[in-house]
Amino acid sequence: MEGFIFDIKRYSIHDGPGIRTTVFLKGCPLGCRWCHNPESRSPKESVMQTTQKLDGQEYHLEQTVGEWVTTEEVLRRVDRDSVFFEESNGGVTFSGGEPLYQSGFLLECLRLCKDRGYHTCVDTSGAVDLPEETLKEIASLTDEFLYDIKTPFEQTFLQYIGQGYPLVMRNLKTLAENGSKILIRMPIIPGVNNSEESIKAVCELLSSLGINYVEMLPFHSTGADKYRRLGMHWQMGDMKSMPKADLIPLKQLMARQLPNVRFADEDNLPPSQRTKAPVL
Repeated sequence: MEGFIFDIKRYSIHDGPGIRTTVFLKGCPLGCRWCHNPESRSPKESVMQTTQKLDGQEYHLEQTVGEWVTTEEVLRRVDRDSVFFEESNGGVTFSGGEPLYQSGFLLECLRLCKDRGYHTCVDTSGAVDLPEETLKEIASLTDEFLYDIKTPFEQTFLQYIGQGYPLVMRNLKTLAENGSKILIRMPIIPGVNNSEESIKAVCELLSSLGINYVEMLPFHSTGADKYRRLGMHWQMGDMKSMPKADLIPLKQLMARQLPNVRFADEDNLPPSQRTKAPVL
């Protein structure tokens, strides 16, 4: 079976436990204004402008983003890193784009990974209209879901992200009721979801579903240049990357209601700011 990807990243340490290989599937139904991988959105090939300098001269080139690969080819690339998985309790993460967007390809890749004994993660926004049986089949082959919750409010979701809010909530509920291991990843975007009201509403939502594990990620503008190179408009204007210090009060507020809240790069922080890594 073939699927459409735009990258396979080796030695990844922020996409699940241990050292991982992350497979990025291309195509996403959402349009998050702050998306740092805009090349992942289109389910078709994208063209990105690149500039190279040689002997004082600048050369402007075009890079095609996106390739069709078979599930067997994906696993051949993944297998190169199997020794790192064993030594670090790592594995394979399927991200995007939106991996559920290519559910058949994802399922076959997950099956091949489990045949090899690899730990598997699926990094998803949940905004895909899948039959419940298909989602549960994916869940049966997934050791941990990294599930994006961007806002608890449907109107805010519609304004800054697009259609799909009911699907996000429906699929999250299905996975929670299924007993799947879920780590919520919440990007904190100034003016969108960094209010006390928003944080409390997220806590209430997750508590109602029995989900206790959250990673907070600060907004950053490092992907802005990609939009220019893709001929796309960066909708966040001149907003600066969010200082980690601005996240601390929000983390403290969330931690009053949920037992396991941490920053995504917690291990790189001073000991006084760390939270024990969640064991799901």
